[in-house]
Amino acid sequence: MSDTGRLIVLYGSQTFTAQEAAERIWRTTKILDFKGPVQAMDDYPISRLIHEEFALFVCATTGQGDEPDNMKKFWKFLLRKSLPSNSLVKLKFGVIGFGDSNYSKFNFAAKKLHKRLIQLGAKPLLDLALCDYQHDLGHDAVLIPWLKEFFTKMQIYFPKMKTDTLENSFVPRWKVSISKNTECLNGTCLNEDIYYGKGYKDNCLDAQCFELEKNIRTTDETHFQDVRLITLRTVGNDKIDYQPGDVFNIRPRNCKEDVDDLFKIFNTHKIDIKPHYYLLVEEYHDGE
Repeated sequence: MSDTGRLIVLYGSQTFTAQEAAERIWRTTKILDFKGPVQAMDDYPISRLIHEEFALFVCATTGQGDEPDNMKKFWKFLLRKSLPSNSLVKLKFGVIGFGDSNYSKFNFAAKKLHKRLIQLGAKPLLDLALCDYQHDLGHDAVLIPWLKEFFTKMQIYFPKMKTDTLENSFVPRWKVSISKNTECLNGTCLNEDIYYGKGYKDNCLDAQCFELEKNIRTTDETHFQDVRLITLRTVGNDKIDYQPGDVFNIRPRNCKEDVDDLFKIFNTHKIDIKPHYYLLVEEYHDGE
């Protein structure tokens, strides 16, 4: 396949599930030499869409059949009555919906998007993929075979494209390198707690403030998912003030003994990794 092939991957995601899938799909397209970014729909310059030839849309549904927050502007633009019915006549596309069949408006946002793109003249390469969280294999039950068929359809336009190595190909997201210098990387010290988002601090309570009261498995022993109901009780004089809608996060840390054991293993096997080395983690591909 020519390295000039372009396939954009755009997503609408409310809880990062669809975003993670879109980024995973995008990295797969890199194996096939496709160019083009992966972006939230609202981050993509929508005026360029009339010039695109191939696109994949990964779309979740939130609320009562609503579109995710990061595709609202994109969707509002597509709904303009002033758009000609042949606006997207160049575009060949696929839509992947992420939803939960327990809800009456299952994959409603994806269904609306698929229909509207066709109304604007775009050509679907496949029927809409309706991924269902309730399936025993989750969203992948529909996603994996659908993607395989989608790339088979793409071979019509790119006959030199080889898809037979996709199943056995590992596509890393991160490129990790070690810096042995004691100085800060790129002039910046890693002096923030990695357990907090940048610029964001929440109320932190030490683990010693809690006592485990219940740890009950809520799924059957024969089910592949081990889902737990965990009840914690505060001890001592610590008081927790909370309001409806607050979220309680547990941020686990590696214990010092385990960390020391790990570096002892490195030393035993003469692997030159020391606790004071810096790890530089970068995106493996441009455009994400």
